[in-house]
Amino acid sequence: MANTKRNPLILAIAILLVMAGGFGLIAAPSRPARARAQDGYKTNEIVVKLNPAAGATIGAINATYGTTTIGPLGSFVGVYRLRAPAGQDVAVLAATMATDTRLLYAHPNYLREPPEANPRSSRAWGGLNPTPYQTHYARTMLGLTTAQSITMGNGMVVAVLDTGVYLNHPALAGKLTDIRYDFVDDDTQPNDVGNGLDDDGDGEADEVVGHGTHVAGIVLMVAPAARIMPLRVLDSDGIGDDGIIAQAIQFAVDNGAHVINLSLGTADESEILEEAVERATQAGVVIVSASGNSNTKTKHFPAAESCAIAVASVNQNDIKSSFSNYGGWVDIAAPGETIYSLLENDGYGSWSGTSMAAPFVSGQAALIRSLRPNWNPWQISAAIARTAKDIRAKNPTFGSDLGEGRIDVAASALFAQSAAQAPDDDALISSSCVEPETPGTTPTPTPSPKPTSAPGATPTPTPNPTLDKRIHLPVVVR
Repeated sequence: MANTKRNPLILAIAILLVMAGGFGLIAAPSRPARARAQDGYKTNEIVVKLNPAAGATIGAINATYGTTTIGPLGSFVGVYRLRAPAGQDVAVLAATMATDTRLLYAHPNYLREPPEANPRSSRAWGGLNPTPYQTHYARTMLGLTTAQSITMGNGMVVAVLDTGVYLNHPALAGKLTDIRYDFVDDDTQPNDVGNGLDDDGDGEADEVVGHGTHVAGIVLMVAPAARIMPLRVLDSDGIGDDGIIAQAIQFAVDNGAHVINLSLGTADESEILEEAVERATQAGVVIVSASGNSNTKTKHFPAAESCAIAVASVNQNDIKSSFSNYGGWVDIAAPGETIYSLLENDGYGSWSGTSMAAPFVSGQAALIRSLRPNWNPWQISAAIARTAKDIRAKNPTFGSDLGEGRIDVAASALFAQSAAQAPDDDALISSSCVEPETPGTTPTPTPSPKPTSAPGATPTPTPNPTLDKRIHLPVVVR
């Protein structure tokens, strides 16, 4: 039974607070909670692509469905973000629009997050102590000393699309490209810091601050002479959307990345993310993505895209991590438990998840590419697969659901160093992603448009720029 007694003093204070708030006497600004990745998609946005054969304009599409144009999606020709009419169920409207022959696709603007965003309990702060980073078990497990005696990854650029990186971390000095971008705040400072606010309304503020820094540190553990291109596509609560992720992928391609690490995703499949991944791969960039932490066979995107390498997690004994997703769509496994790496505020610490497994593969791809600059992503993925360690005996329940096995960085470096020709089988991605004329050949990458010189400008299709060219800021449509 409810207690009907009230403290008169408390009641009086409560009345005064309500009155004061009503008359605006108390400054208590409220921040509307941002959408969470668990919500699936932005509640009022749809991504569409015009069918050029139909000859329709985006204005005609808006006239039919009552939508309004937010803007074109960067350099993706014919792709737009639209705002749905107030009160309209976005999923229902998008499904209706998807049947319109004037459109090649239409879907909600899906949200993505790091698998470790829920929960964050797998993270442990290690202070300013770098020693465990320099002596981590993965170094021996993957044969990093041997691999790095062959190549350190000089000249390679790995784009980390994440929460940004802690730009002033001492361990990152000289390791970051000058080309960088924050697609969340639309500026050139993709710093991995929090704002102290619970922007997504889940009861915890800044739950994934340090995630991108940690991922970058793992890449450098494998390929210490590579450079990181920091691209912030997730806020400090770990939320990003397909619109900015797709633009960031293209930005990385256009600005000289050799590998793109995507330690993010959800179970929602979208055509714009598929298009971005496929375009990047055809341009010669290796795409690596985390398989997810739900301990399920459910596909996790973008990892499950046919042009991306989907990475599961194992422990230091090569046994599948209890959290790691698995299935026939998973391509390879890497260590992902208690991985000690860089964190924000000049710090270090351990974190577990498939987000930690993926950058080991990204670093490995960078080493192989440094040895074989003419190998395409299909061939690089084949080298990773061919040299992987078979772990089925240690995981009898999962069979081939952990892909080709656990990566062996030393073996892959030795293979790339000595191979008489590029591998022509056992690739982790589809051959259609690079469209080779015959197995074992390197296709000519499809030129992709540069990012535009300033927000709002019209993109001009040109061949991919090299790293010695100046940055071209993207169009970030919100």
